[in-house]
Amino acid sequence: MLTALLAAALLVSGCSKEAAEPLPEAAGLIQQSIATTKTLKSAHLEIAVNGKIDGLPVKTLSGDLTNVPSVAIKGNSTISMGGSDVDIELVVLDGTLYAALTPNSWLDMGPAVEVYDPSVILNPDTGLANMLASVTDAKSAGFDTIGGVPTVKITGKVAAAEVNTLIPQIKATEPLPATVWIEKNAPNQLVQAQIDPSEGNTVLLTLSEWDKPVTVTKPAV
Repeated sequence: MLTALLAAALLVSGCSKEAAEPLPEAAGLIQQSIATTKTLKSAHLEIAVNGKIDGLPVKTLSGDLTNVPSVAIKGNSTISMGGSDVDIELVVLDGTLYAALTPNSWLDMGPAVEVYDPSVILNPDTGLANMLASVTDAKSAGFDTIGGVPTVKITGKVAAAEVNTLIPQIKATEPLPATVWIEKNAPNQLVQAQIDPSEGNTVLLTLSEWDKPVTVTKPAV
């Protein structure tokens, strides 16, 4: 009887070890995700800024991005204005930021880049794909499920120039710690990316609804 129990225990132990899935190699997964991200035509974007980054008024943003027929975004954001948090609707189209503090009361805020231009995120040359290509010291760190999507968590560092192209207000002067979550299975969409500009301050970008059609029209101002 004791022998049978020991044999059963060893069998269960062996099954448990076999069930542990090995982590994919980080560099290869990143390359797959770069190729996929470069071809994205649209996505839903969530941005969350934790802590404080000088010059970046955005605290949260939720919007739909497209680069067809041109780079644009529409959505909602919470921004810091005069020491208070303010909820706005926003549209970025042809490089111009339009904002409404009350529904349908749109204002032309001028060049989006002077505040923050999230429409750059899907730009294949200067957006997230470009930042992914700059990742160094990449290491697979585990499996996570984000928004129902199985992902591989990868840690590393991103180059200062690519970070500043994506989010100029960070003003990085050296490679920054970063974490990316890439879809475990093909086509290996970039699901989430976190940049850590300084201790206690992070920018988290989450993508979903990849290539779902998005139409952005100029609001009446």
